[in-house]
Amino acid sequence: MRTSNVRQGGLLRGAIVIASIVAAVVAAPGYARDAHPKEAHPRRNEVMNRDRHLARTMNKDYGHLSGHYSSLQNQDAAIRNQEHQDFRQNGGYLTKTQQQQINGEENGLRNEIRADQGPPPKTAFEENHPRRAEVLHRDNRIGGSLDADAGKLGGNLSSLKQQQNGIRQQEQADATANGGYITKGQQQQLNSEESQLHKEIRTDSGK
Repeated sequence: MRTSNVRQGGLLRGAIVIASIVAAVVAAPGYARDAHPKEAHPRRNEVMNRDRHLARTMNKDYGHLSGHYSSLQNQDAAIRNQEHQDFRQNGGYLTKTQQQQINGEENGLRNEIRADQGPPPKTAFEENHPRRAEVLHRDNRIGGSLDADAGKLGGNLSSLKQQQNGIRQQEQADATANGGYITKGQQQQLNSEESQLHKEIRTDSGK
């Protein structure tokens, strides 16, 4: 009986020691920094904030970028992919040189956005299908918002993407049923669904 008590006492003391070690680790400055990635990775945070600002600018100026919106979006995506690769290869951080390189690319993209600002000439599709063109333009802006805020949507990116695809498929089905056009009522319905999706994106991203 005494031996059992001694063993239990030893286990209790061991548990206390382990708990003390865990508490010390949690309280250590390095652990706290891991819990706050923005503080732990200031270079990456600065780069990503600039990227989000560029994406918002492109979405705001959609339709006034001389028809280069898609090209600018592709450049932004390439910069974002490069940042992710650098971050992973370094074990979770960016070097000062990499930050400067990415900032230089972001500055170049910002200058292109400014240079391209201006309404492009209307395409034949926009002339012949103004309702569809308007719906699809809104869809492109939503896609840009989803890409820009992919990491800030509370894990709902996949669900929001599915909603966007559902709206796009409905637009295509309406156009197919009407011989290539959509009615005013269908345009209003699609716009309503896009507006609701846009609100969900803003809510999930904390804007």
